[in-house]
Amino acid sequence: MYSETQAVSTETLLRIAANPARRAILRHLIATDSRRVDVDDLATTIDSPEGPIDSETPQIAIELRHTHLPMLADADAITYDRGSEVVAYRGDDEIEALLEFVADRLE
Repeated sequence: MYSETQAVSTETLLRIAANPARRAILRHLIATDSRRVDVDDLATTIDSPEGPIDSETPQIAIELRHTHLPMLADADAITYDRGSEVVAYRGDDEIEALLEFVADRLE
């Protein structure tokens, strides 16, 4: 894996990993070949803690735009262009290791 960003603080890593939606966002971006996804496409593919997202429900898209994507962008885990509504994974070995740990040991 490549890493373009500075090291993410432990507190930031834990805040990212604490939320199932943010983990799902990152996992989806990591698994996507281009690592770039439109926000609406992302909203229809990730799962919420309550189960699969109904693509007719705009709630997850609102949460993505106003909560999860800005937080992930502030942590330099992703780039988020609000104008084009494109999200791209930046690549971070620590984030990927934490996601793997959570998946293997805690989920």
